[in-house]
Amino acid sequence: MRVSVLGQLTVTDTDGSPLPAGELPRRARQVLAVLAAKHDRIQSKDSLADAVWGNDLPGNHVAALEHYVSVIRRRLQPQGSAATWFIVTRSGGYLFDTSRAGLDLADLRRLVRSLDSYGPDGPEQLAAHESILALARQLPFPEDPYAEWAEPVRSEVQEAAVNALLQHSAAVLPTDAARALRLAQEVIELNPFLESGYRAAMASAICLDRQDDALRIFERCRQLLDEELGVAPSAELVRLQRSVLSTRGDSPPPPARVINKPAPAPEPPRERFLGRLTELRVFVEPDTPPVVHIVGPAGSGKSAFLAELERHGPGQVGIGHGASSVGVLRHAWLGTALAGLGAPPQVLAVVDSAGSVEPLRRSELELISTALDGPEPVVLAVDDAADLDAASVAELSWLSRHCPMLRIVLTYCYPSEIADRPLSGLGTPVVLRLEPLRAEELEPLADSTVLERTGGIPALVAVAHRPDQVTHAVAMQIARQRTRWMPEPAWEILRLCAVLGELGMAELSRLTGYSVPELLGCVDRLVHAHLLTETADGRVGHRSTLICAAVAGQVSAASALYLRKQLAAAS
Repeated sequence: MRVSVLGQLTVTDTDGSPLPAGELPRRARQVLAVLAAKHDRIQSKDSLADAVWGNDLPGNHVAALEHYVSVIRRRLQPQGSAATWFIVTRSGGYLFDTSRAGLDLADLRRLVRSLDSYGPDGPEQLAAHESILALARQLPFPEDPYAEWAEPVRSEVQEAAVNALLQHSAAVLPTDAARALRLAQEVIELNPFLESGYRAAMASAICLDRQDDALRIFERCRQLLDEELGVAPSAELVRLQRSVLSTRGDSPPPPARVINKPAPAPEPPRERFLGRLTELRVFVEPDTPPVVHIVGPAGSGKSAFLAELERHGPGQVGIGHGASSVGVLRHAWLGTALAGLGAPPQVLAVVDSAGSVEPLRRSELELISTALDGPEPVVLAVDDAADLDAASVAELSWLSRHCPMLRIVLTYCYPSEIADRPLSGLGTPVVLRLEPLRAEELEPLADSTVLERTGGIPALVAVAHRPDQVTHAVAMQIARQRTRWMPEPAWEILRLCAVLGELGMAELSRLTGYSVPELLGCVDRLVHAHLLTETADGRVGHRSTLICAAVAGQVSAASALYLRKQLAAAS
């Protein structure tokens, strides 16, 4: 039999006939989906129940879980037994055994892993990318768009699809530029914030001799990055735009087609970049440290800070992205950063042709160092650097030791995040923590409410005047990301404060059933993450009214009424 979770959940038996997966109870489908997302790994009953029910665990969640597993087995394998069930009971938990039932997500992951064994740009790798595309056309788990367990899998599938589309676009560009353009446009649709999609689309349009389209593609990217993130396109993309302009006699890009529609309401003026003057001064002083770590929770403006640093030193700052530099793209961070520094083609070619497993050879590092060792200081920045592997860290360390004018900047969320990871090997001589923006730093916005609404969190400041659905989505994302590493009561504290307002420790203890010491540990983390503030009498409440409203919006009216009655009864 075969289970498909890419797109709507479907299950077929050995002869391809559909089985009634859609008729399973909602919770049973969730149990099946969570096990599929973590296939071939034992999931304890407690962790599985946490994923399915979250904060709304039933009274006897183990019994409820066992019931739904039994339902899945009866409906999908009515003639099965312990020897044939694909949901296997093992070590007090359950696992999805892909040796007993095929799973499209497992097939996709095997294909992605296989890419490392093929030569770059070879026919085997291209065939593997074709198979990846055939599987990854739809994202998994559409029934659970906001589930924390589903989000990383969706990102994983989207990344595989994007990489496959980019590889295909590059492969067919010399012979079929029109198809290369269509593939690049699919990348943009999947991830509109990924510059490589716009770069591939521009290259395809240029090959088709459609320079006007290439400039429109650039302008679309520039406008999106500016309006949504407050950053500018990379130096590499700007150079591509300028090369197109030069072939057109430096004429300005053509105007977009005018569509008559009502003029949008004017927005309050906003600055491109706010605050951070103290942090920026670190990089303009003569004795800039060789390695600087910039930390701050999700939404604190680390990427925007690097973009501003690049704006202050055009051609002297190169920015790479560590989060996407895995597998065959392991050196993507280095290639992107070197391109931003204007490295010559022979240096970029060395990085592009490097293998995905072995570190760069000494001769290759020596050639790269020629682009970093000029008379003026240069900054090589790696955004989302926490997951850099040991080989990448070793390469950074070599370059740092052998290039006196090189300054390395690394961003990630918390120092504890790298404690047991290779990145800690670079040491932490200087760590700059990006705090929320202060009232005086927000003055250029001419809005006295923005600090209360955003809590000074830069990602919220950037969208504070956008429609409610945008601000609520960003606020919820920040709250989820900042609490992901915290103990379980942390989210419950946020939820209760969103519904009931400021609360004391005794009230929180009565409402949650947790002890005051447990709650204090969570409150310390929530305050440190700039999600809560404390009053003089020890009560806690939300720092940002936008996050408060977003979290409260996830609580039903019935639940809110029940919580208010509980609070009234306790007081």
